[in-house]
Amino acid sequence: MQSLVSRIASKLAFFPPNPPSYLVKKHADNSGEEYIAPRSSAVRKVPDAAVIHLTTSRGCKIVAAWLPYNAKCRATMLFSHGNAVDLGLMLPFYREVARELKVNLLGYDYSGYGGSDGEPSVLNSLADIDACYQWLTSVKGKQPKDIVLYGDASAMSPAQTPGQSVGSGPTCYLGAKVPGLAGVILHSALATGMRVMNPTWTRWPSWLDVFPNIKLVSKINAPTLIMHGVRDDVVDISAGRALHAAALNPVEPLWAQNCDHQNVESDPQYVTRLKDFIRQVFK
Repeated sequence: MQSLVSRIASKLAFFPPNPPSYLVKKHADNSGEEYIAPRSSAVRKVPDAAVIHLTTSRGCKIVAAWLPYNAKCRATMLFSHGNAVDLGLMLPFYREVARELKVNLLGYDYSGYGGSDGEPSVLNSLADIDACYQWLTSVKGKQPKDIVLYGDASAMSPAQTPGQSVGSGPTCYLGAKVPGLAGVILHSALATGMRVMNPTWTRWPSWLDVFPNIKLVSKINAPTLIMHGVRDDVVDISAGRALHAAALNPVEPLWAQNCDHQNVESDPQYVTRLKDFIRQVFK
């Protein structure tokens, strides 16, 4: 039954760019170090992003990128991107986020995305974020109190087909699993996978649901910031409001008045609210 749910979810939830937006290449200085090389000149290269290769508990080999703010920085963000992008497209945004918020940032590609092997699936995505968290704690020596999770659900497929908002699922999963995290940020997140398919549905078999964030958010003890566009026509604003109401430890949300599913970051308060949140959780 679980494999059936995973196959259904994969068809609904995942839209990896095809072909990937980047290649992993070695620097020409014979150091052996690698970098993310955009396939298109329209995408900005981020040369200071260190490429990390991780093997998940499900046997997938995934690609991650580590962007340290500086050697002494404790504050660290683990960023799970949306459903129709990959590291090549996200790295310029990650670099700006790390600089603006003064945090280290680890971004990664889900199994089947970008340079990561395997197939995109719900279970693989949960193993993917687990592997990233384990790397932060075991290799970089971070403690839960040093880590903020960011689940970005705003990306659409190239065909503009609404999908389950992937980033919020692994983020809520890990946020509910790990006590003592510094904070959790949910950006245009779904409340449940089934309700994205039809917001009027109120009942469905629990085994069929995809990313049941509404249940998980009530188990996240870290401060939780919900950000959602009021004009979101993919994941209705009611999902954000429901998550905020259900959150165990919510902070003041950002309801982006003139924004839809894809442009919450254009709201004038977006950066300010993130900075305030980071100061609050790392004070």
